Amino acid sequence: MDEDWKKLVRRYRIRHGLSQARMADLFGVAQRTVSRWERGEDSPGITQQKRLRDLGWEPSSSLMRSLSASISHCPAPRALTRSEALTLQRLSGPALAKRPSMADWVGRDLAPIACGVLEEILDDRILQRAIANGEIQSLVTTTRSVLKSAEHEHIGLYRTTITYFFHEGTLYNDAIGVPAPDDAACGYRALPMDDAIFPA
Repeated sequence: MDEDWKKLVRRYRIRHGLSQARMADLFGVAQRTVSRWERGEDSPGITQQKRLRDLGWEPSSSLMRSLSASISHCPAPRALTRSEALTLQRLSGPALAKRPSMADWVGRDLAPIACGVLEEILDDRILQRAIANGEIQSLVTTTRSVLKSAEHEHIGLYRTTITYFFHEGTLYNDAIGVPAPDDAACGYRALPMDDAIFPA
């Protein structure tokens, strides 16, 4: 498959509000290399091409394109994750501002850096089975940092709603967080799927 790397590089960089220098840092190249990619004078190497394909993930259906766009423009920290292997798909600007290093994790499995309440959620086999069976609508969590990222020690307390949904046979979760009171207790609770919430 022939890729238009010039467009793909520029589209990804602009979508995530990155300067050429910051994108160069993410890819381990010089800023002038990113500039050459965007001018079409050079193409990324094989490893960088795979990373760009993952980072430039474009949903195929109109529903997922709309959801992806709403996440990109959300004024709160928000992320879309494919639940299989907990693969990060899209981040809002405020989520990236809260944790700039997460730009490195788009298209990658977050499970290895999970900690705190997220680690508890992933280890709760009964809960995970209920989510996979479509029995859980969402989780409401109160957490400090849930990912061992560069910003891990400085993340404040957040209340996050994680909504689970299947699309074309794939389980996704859409997580949106807001600051929580300093005295809130960390933890999570599951909201089961309820016909009263979604009448037929």
